[in-house]
Amino acid sequence: MFRLGKSDKDPLVDVKSAARWLASMPPSDPLALQIALVAHLGRLAAVDARRTPAGLEAVFFVDTQAHAIRKALATQYVTHARRSPMVEAQLWRALFDLTQAFLACYSAYGREVAAHVQDGRWQSLLPELMGRQLVHLGLDARARLYHCEAWIPGRWAEFYALFALACAQQVERRPLLLDPHAGPTTIEHEFIVTLVLERMNPGNLGAEQVEWLATQLQDWCRPLRLALESAAPATFYIDLASREGLRRRDTGPLEGRVLFLDTRSLHAVLRQNIASLEQKIRDEPLASDAARDHERLAMFTKLAARIDPEFRPLPRRGNRVAAKGTVDAVVGFAKICACMHDETLSLLNQDAGKSFSGAMELAVFGQSRRDAARLYRDGERRLTTYLAAGGPWEVKDVSATGFRVVAPAVGSNAVGLGTLVALRLHDQDRWILCIVRRMTRRTTARAEIGLEIIANTLVGVELAEQRKFADPGYSVDGEPAMLNGRVFRGLLLAIATRPGGSEVQSVVIPAVEYHAARRFRLKTPRTVFSVRFGRQLDAQADWTWAAIESLERPEAPGDLAAPIG
Repeated sequence: MFRLGKSDKDPLVDVKSAARWLASMPPSDPLALQIALVAHLGRLAAVDARRTPAGLEAVFFVDTQAHAIRKALATQYVTHARRSPMVEAQLWRALFDLTQAFLACYSAYGREVAAHVQDGRWQSLLPELMGRQLVHLGLDARARLYHCEAWIPGRWAEFYALFALACAQQVERRPLLLDPHAGPTTIEHEFIVTLVLERMNPGNLGAEQVEWLATQLQDWCRPLRLALESAAPATFYIDLASREGLRRRDTGPLEGRVLFLDTRSLHAVLRQNIASLEQKIRDEPLASDAARDHERLAMFTKLAARIDPEFRPLPRRGNRVAAKGTVDAVVGFAKICACMHDETLSLLNQDAGKSFSGAMELAVFGQSRRDAARLYRDGERRLTTYLAAGGPWEVKDVSATGFRVVAPAVGSNAVGLGTLVALRLHDQDRWILCIVRRMTRRTTARAEIGLEIIANTLVGVELAEQRKFADPGYSVDGEPAMLNGRVFRGLLLAIATRPGGSEVQSVVIPAVEYHAARRFRLKTPRTVFSVRFGRQLDAQADWTWAAIESLERPEAPGDLAAPIG
C-alpha cells in the first residue's frame, strides 16, 4: 500500500529496469514524476553510489523520456506562473531541480569515465555524456533567464571546460541523437545555442519569450560554426580561458584560447523577420493581432541589435547621466497602495504650525502639544514596514525617462519584469512611480534593474463604482442620478509631458476592476469628482494602468495629485 512507482531495487541499473519504472509511474502528473526522478538521480550522484556503464545508459534513456516532463512543466510555468507567486515558485523550482539533478548525476559519471581511461565501454559513452551535460547547462541558463539571472563566472568556467574537453577528444562535431524528436545534433551546436541565448538576452524578456527564443535558436543556429580565425573584421568571439560569454570584437589584439563566431547568417534571419512584420503592419494596420505584431517587431529589433556584429547604438529617448545616491523603494502594487493610504506616513511631511489646529495650539498655548519628534519617529518606523527588504537601492544613472539602480538580492527577489516600484530620493519628499522594464541579476548579492518613470506624482485614492438611480424619472440637472457602489483603492498618477507643461492624469487599479468607459467616483485626500476609465495603458496580473477622463469639476480646490507620503 502507498508504494506506487516505488521499488526496493534501483530502477536505474539498466535500460530495461528504467523503462519498467517509468511505465509504472502516473503519466498525467509531471510534478510527481519530477520528484521521483530527482530522488533517484540524487542517489546516483552520492559519493558512495555504485555507478556502471549500464547505469549511465539507463540515465541517458530516462533523460530522453524526461523531455516530455520538462516540456509539460515549462508550458505550465509560462501559462500559469503569473497567476500566483506560490505556483510560479513551485514550477520554477521543479524545472530547476530537475536540471540540477541531471547535472550532478552526469558530473559523478564524468569522474567515473575519467577514472577508467583504459575501459573502452566507459570511453564510448563520453561524447553523449558531454553532449547531455551541455544540454542541461543550456536548460540551467534558460531557467535562470526566467528570473533574469545571469550565469556566475564559475558556471562559465564549467561550460568552457566541458567544450574544451570535447575539442581535445575531437568529438565536438560528431552527430549525437540526444532527442529522437529533434533529430541529430552536435556538442558544438548545443554549445553555440547556449552562447547565443545568453548573448541575445537584453534583460527584459519574459519567460514565454525566453522559451520561444530558445526553441527558435535550435534552427537558427544550425549554420553557425566556431572558427580559429575570424571571417570578417566585425565578429564575435569567446575566450575559453575566461569566465565571460560571447563578446563583440573591438579593434585591440586578442590573446588566449580564442574562438570566433560569425553571426551574420543569424542576423540576416532576424532582419528578414523584421521586414516581414513591418510589411504586415503596413498592409494590415487595423488587424486584430496588430498589437501583438508591434510587440514582436520590438522584440526582434532588440534581438537583432544584440547579435549584430556591426551594431550601432540606437538613439535613446533621454540621455543617461551617471548618478550617485540611494533611494527608498516600495515594491508591488499592493504595498504601494497600502503605503500611499497610510495616514501615519502623512505626519512625516507635516509641520504642526501649518495646520489650523496646530496654529490654534501655538496661539493659545505658545507651543504645539503634539510631540513632533515622536510622531516623526513613528512615521519613519511605519514606513520601514513597506520598504523593500535589504535596505535602500543604489542609483547608477538617471535619464528623463527612468533610472538604473542596483538592489540587494534579498530586496529584488520580489521584483520581476512589469513590477510596479515607488521610489523616493533621500533628499526629496515626493514619490516617483516606475515600472521594471529591464532586470539582470548580476551576482547572488545584487541585481541591476532598469526602471521606466510613469508618474512623478502619485497619491492614494478611493474609487466608488457609480450606478444609475433605480427611479428612471429622477435626474439632477438633466442627467440621470447616480448611486455609489463598491469601493476599492487605487493610485492617482500625474506626469508632466514636458518641463513646465500641464500634467496628464491616470490611475492604477486592481486588474479585476478595470472596465472601459465605466464611471467611478474618485476621492483623493483633497477632492471628490467623477471620472470615466479610458484606454488601457499597461497591465499585469495584479494591476491595470488606465487613462481617465474627468466628468465634472472637482468639488474642492487644490492639487489633485498632491503627494501624501
